[in-house]
Parts: sequence; structure tokens; C-alpha cells
Amino acid sequence: MRKLAHCRRGSVAFATVIALVPLIGFVALGAEAGSWYVTKQNAQNAADAAAYSGGLSLACSLNSVAESDCDRTQDYIYRGKQMAAQNKFCNSSGDPVYPGSTCGTAQASTTQTVSIDRGTYSAGAWTSSSTGMHVLATVAQQQPGYLAQILGMSAVTIRSSAVVEIQNPAPICAFGLGPGSDALTIGGSSAITGSGCAMMSNTNVKYNGTASFSGSGWSVNAVDGCKASSGHCALTGAGYNYNTLTAKNPLSVLDSKSFNSRSSPVSSPCNAQGKVTNGNTCNLTANSASGVYSDLTVNSGGTLNLAPGTYFFYNATINWGGNVSCPTCTGTSGVTLVLLGTTSNLTISGGTVNLSAGTTNSFDTDLNGILIDDQANNTNANKIAVSIGGSNTSTLGGAMYFPHANVSYGGTAQSANTQCTEVIAASLTINGNTYLSSSGCTSNTLGKTKVVAMVR
Repeated sequence: MRKLAHCRRGSVAFATVIALVPLIGFVALGAEAGSWYVTKQNAQNAADAAAYSGGLSLACSLNSVAESDCDRTQDYIYRGKQMAAQNKFCNSSGDPVYPGSTCGTAQASTTQTVSIDRGTYSAGAWTSSSTGMHVLATVAQQQPGYLAQILGMSAVTIRSSAVVEIQNPAPICAFGLGPGSDALTIGGSSAITGSGCAMMSNTNVKYNGTASFSGSGWSVNAVDGCKASSGHCALTGAGYNYNTLTAKNPLSVLDSKSFNSRSSPVSSPCNAQGKVTNGNTCNLTANSASGVYSDLTVNSGGTLNLAPGTYFFYNATINWGGNVSCPTCTGTSGVTLVLLGTTSNLTISGGTVNLSAGTTNSFDTDLNGILIDDQANNTNANKIAVSIGGSNTSTLGGAMYFPHANVSYGGTAQSANTQCTEVIAASLTINGNTYLSSSGCTSNTLGKTKVVAMVR
């Protein structure tokens, strides 16, 4: 017995077992804390997705005109919660089962909450508001503490949140509506001047070279990405976003106007041939209440003077290579050209063209600020192209609208009557030295890009 009492065999093993008890506890507690970290990461992913989805839905609902890629069947709260559910976070009670939900059956004593709110986020503070331009998504999971109960934590709440902002960063001065690809093309070595504004494509943007932008505030935006070689997509003189939301067409109201049904020209402008030849001058007045003009050509050396008013052309070929102006146009009164039919087309190739729209239009207020409204809808698959170029002495002030045409645009400078020069077309190609500006444009002509940005 004495030997047994003094024997030290196995004492180290016994001491090791005693020491391992708290060590194993701390390791297990560390593993439990690690599971909290994983849940926290999953919760943050769910909050980010829910906030962004809610922001997209809210951006769509803020548009007054329905767009094909906008889903308005549910509000931003529903879409935010649906996206959280697709990331395994659902309210434990009270909410429907959302399509695509991956929540499954919650563990015993585990509850989840999901909330989506609209308001204003500034300097780190959130204020709920029905008119705010921010969406806040908050997800939380409360679960029992197991080994954490040793530290007095009977339950652990893991919470994450995210905030997005619906932004309208800049009015649009060059807009490719689509639906075809390359709705906006920026030609090789284009030099773009004017007041910084947004250039927008509702499909993709294409670059044929390196463009330069004069001044600040420029941006190039597209819904479906960028096509270019040699890295032209990465601009140095303008901001860019090639994965933005579809922008609203601000001039779609013109597509259904009653005056679009005018037809059968009653007279040729200027003379029987509709031509102003070298050395000759034509002084033209606006149409009568129901009249329309036919072809109008101004050859090099010819001069066409337009009186302020609204001019209608039906199935007309308009080709201006000479001097065209409105000598008596001012900022409030100006010229509006409306092209109708199925074969009307427009070419400005030279001379000095100096035209501007009035801020008010006495014929129809929806034409306020409109210089050209081209409603000619050619059935040819390629449409009839519109080519506006010439020299830098040409100035076109106001909004130019070509919803059915492929437009090549360039070679113009700022009008003396207005800073506004904007172009909206089915497809728009910018060529050469080009002036564009949203400054001074009437509000009815301006669209804005929509950006949903994660701010927290």
C-alpha cells in the first residue's frame, strides 16, 4: 500500500484530463461563436439582396410611364422580403411563403425577422419617410446560446442591415431608346462638348474609338453593357455605368398625338419642285391648321428662311446642304419640324443651319422645346436613317426626337438662342465634333438615368 500511495504513474494523464475539460469547453465555445459569424455573413448577404431588390422595385414605381423591364405587380416591401426569403431569411410568422423561398423549417427556439422600410439616410442616421429615396432592409435571427449560457447568454441575436439609394444623377442629352442592340454608338475620336450631362442607352453602348469629353459632369450609361475593342469602355473624361436601369422616354407622349394622322401634302414648299437653288432665297411660313408640306431641298448656295411656327412634312425628303435659319426666332418663340408618314427622312450635310425651338409652342404645349419631332415610321427593317452633320457652324437648339429612326449626329455647335441640344432616337451614333447639352432644356423633354446604389 505504501508503494501505491507513493506511486506517480498516471498522474500526468489525470492532470491532463482535468486540464482538458475547460480547454474543450473553450474550443466548443469558439466553434459556436464561429457559427455566429457564418450566420452573420449570411444575414448580411440577405440584407444586401433585399435592399437592392426593394430599391429596384421602388425605382420602377417612381416612373410615371410603364417600361417593359419594370415589374409593378408587387411593391418594394414584397420584393425586398422575397429576396431575403430566397437567401434563407423569413419572418417567422405573418408573411406569405414567397416564390423561390429557401427558408425551410426553422430550428427549435430560433426565430427570424425581416423588415423593409423607405426613408432618408444621411450622416449615418435613418428617418422613415413615404417620399424618401432610400430603402433599408434589416434581417435578424435569434437563436439559443448553448455553451454561451456559461457566459450568461441564453439567447443570441444576430442582425444585419443594408441601405440603397435611388439616384437620378444627371439629365439625359443623348438617348438611344432601342430596342435593337447598339442603341448608342460613340464614333471614333469623337470630341464631345457642351454642358456635362448623361448619355444613355436602353440597350448597350458601343465605342468605335476613344472619345474625348470637354468639361465635367459627363456620364455614359447603358442597360446591357459595353461593346468596344482596345479598352475603350474605360473612359477617362466621363463617368460610366454599363449595368444601369432602363430610363424613361420623356417624349413618348408625342407618339400618340392626333396631328400624327395628317397626310396628303397640299403644296410643295418654296416652289413646285420644293427646291431652293444656288443664289435663290425662300421665305417659308408655318402650315395652316391642317396642311402639310412635301419635299424640301436647299442646295449649296441657296437660302431658306423659316418664320417661327410648327411645320408639318408628310413622306418628305428633306435635304439641306445650303443655308437655313430662323432670323426672328428668340428663346420663347422658335421653329418645330414634325415629320410624318412612312418615308420622310432628313439630311443636313453642309451650309449653315441655324435653328432653335421655342420654350413655348403655340400649336401644342407637348411640343414645347421640340425642334424636330420625327414620327415617320418606315416599315423597312433598317428604317430610314437620319443624318445630321455638316460643319461646326451649324447650330441646332432644342430637343430632337426620332423614335423610329437610326440617327447619325455630329458637327453642330451651341445655338445663340439656347444652350439646349439633346437627341433622342431609336439608335443614335455620335460622330465627330459634337455639341450636346441639357442646360436650358424644357422639363418635358428631359429624361433621367436611374441608378440604385448601395450606400451602407
